Amino acid sequence: MAEDLLQAYLDRLAATGRGNAVYERAARKFLRTWPDPEAWAQQPLADRLAAGSQTRPLITYLMVHQGLRPGFDYLLERKLSSIWREIQSSWLQPEIDRFLSASEDLGFSLRVRLATGSQVPVRLLIQTGRPITELTQSDLDAFAAACHERGRRTGTSHSHYLSAISTTQTVLYHLGVVDQLPRAGGPIPLAERLAEITPSIRDEMVAYLERKKATCQVKTVSTMATRLKHFGVFLTGIDPDLASVADLDRRHHIEPWLSSLPDSVSDKDGKPISNGDRNRRVIAVMTFLTDITEWGLGRGPRQESALPR
Repeated sequence: MAEDLLQAYLDRLAATGRGNAVYERAARKFLRTWPDPEAWAQQPLADRLAAGSQTRPLITYLMVHQGLRPGFDYLLERKLSSIWREIQSSWLQPEIDRFLSASEDLGFSLRVRLATGSQVPVRLLIQTGRPITELTQSDLDAFAAACHERGRRTGTSHSHYLSAISTTQTVLYHLGVVDQLPRAGGPIPLAERLAEITPSIRDEMVAYLERKKATCQVKTVSTMATRLKHFGVFLTGIDPDLASVADLDRRHHIEPWLSSLPDSVSDKDGKPISNGDRNRRVIAVMTFLTDITEWGLGRGPRQESALPR
């Protein structure tokens, strides 16, 4: 299998006038290590990104022509600057052509059409392995979640990707692929703002915030949501199987979260948050846990000692 992949890759390089000994050596080394490239795709992100510039043309070839799905996290780290050349004569070309044609019908400029096509649809098609007509809202949501996760991890803004996701959803709606247009203006629904959190924990937080709307101003509830989101995302990261706030444990959940606060960064600029902001996050979480225990809203922590002080 590895020899077949290598020969097919070398044939592709020759056909596009790019064959050279450096690319061939890099490809041979990669395929000796990963005769089944899908095994490479299952490695941690840092290991996948370790493939150098001489190996990346092979990986791009495998993604475009051999169905390799490297993960949205990897695709967000790659610029894919040669993608328009690479998709020629591949199954992706007619799919992207269809997207670009529909985008033009909707009045999007050439610049927006090309930027969106290379940023989102190409990556969606590579990762899902499905044609345009079989993409779903869940695929768009998964891509957006990957953007948010990378932003949380690196402090990098993904506004251009999120804008391109919105444009993509509009085009897919026009094509009858998805059944809803992207949200246009107005406050972001709480469930969407907390989308990165384990669903059961998210539902408890959303129920709490909806109830707080009865006694608090909209801006106050929005600020609470932001602070609880950071707590919820942390819980999801360290204990993705946590099913309820009732199962929180001081030693396994609360204390590690408190210890993480000095390393927390702002969503806006990626800089460390102030001591005051850390304190406000602690107060927001303490108030949340105290309130849901007193209200009987869902189930509070199983022991009072779980509450931060």
